Amino acid sequence: MRAARVAWMLEYAGMKTPLMLEGGFRAWHDSKYPIEKKRRVAVPIGFKVHPNRPILATASYVRSLSTSPTGLVLDVRTRGEYEGSEKRECCPRPGRVPGAVWFEWTNFLNGKAGFQSRQSIGKELRSISLSPSSDIAVYCHRGARAAAAFYALRSMGYRRARNYVGSWHEWSSKKNLPAEIG
Repeated sequence: MRAARVAWMLEYAGMKTPLMLEGGFRAWHDSKYPIEKKRRVAVPIGFKVHPNRPILATASYVRSLSTSPTGLVLDVRTRGEYEGSEKRECCPRPGRVPGAVWFEWTNFLNGKAGFQSRQSIGKELRSISLSPSSDIAVYCHRGARAAAAFYALRSMGYRRARNYVGSWHEWSSKKNLPAEIG
């Protein structure tokens, strides 16, 4: 999830195609790909930030989607966080965005530090009636789990997904934003 968060931040900053190594170094090693132990000299390059706003969900965007018949707010936290029975100390309120659909981010994973097959993910997504043409805002606690879900959705052709980076941490701190429990 942390690699996905970094990839998402780079993409938001304007990087065209950030890549992640699915399964991490262990998967590379287990696949018997070559490994070098030489020191490399990093060469600095310039990078200009050009925010990619269509992949960012803001609190106002999430609020508008929560009442939209064609949009979906996807809560990828644990069931306890979603229901409000598990409260984070740094969040003023427990609960969820009203109308959010719960689909824990681990449903996208295969248990080996990688994503499930597209077929498995597709089956899971059909269980919550998620359409590739839907506007989707994904959120978690602070955007890392949501970034992993964002890339899983993207790999399945859900091009209208956005990551709500502020996530529940931000939402719960704004008293003017509604919350549901239960």
